[in-house]
Amino acid sequence: MSTLLVQTLYTELLQEVSIDTSERIHIGCISPYIYFHNCAGVFTFELIKDSESLMSADFTLSEVKTAIGTTSNYIHSFIPIMPLTPLKIEKGSYSLRLSASGYSPNASSFIGWIQQFEDVQNVMSYLPLDDSQNSLAFRVKEFKEGIL
Repeated sequence: MSTLLVQTLYTELLQEVSIDTSERIHIGCISPYIYFHNCAGVFTFELIKDSESLMSADFTLSEVKTAIGTTSNYIHSFIPIMPLTPLKIEKGSYSLRLSASGYSPNASSFIGWIQQFEDVQNVMSYLPLDDSQNSLAFRVKEFKEGIL
């Protein structure tokens, strides 16, 4: 059995990301690792640079349930957020943000972003003192060839 560390969404959850590459990256998908606990609302995931939203997508629990073929109201899954065209990212600091509308969290109904814990995949630019300081989990799919 796995243990999940979940940061509950109240107003917003923010993850700072530093891109430290000399070449431009072409992103095809960013997938935050989200936990749904019987929640209602419209959830928004964004990629932000210098207060400007570069990519944004809305989703609901109902849409996720349909996409993965389940009727359960309790789900943990990487949610694919795809731009209409590949996003060109250059060296710098970015933020990943999860926010909501029409959502009131409580003990029996909430959404959260899962922190890296047992399977740390993303390199952190700092040394966490304990597991509560681990970064929020997400995956990035980038194109290596074929982008103009």
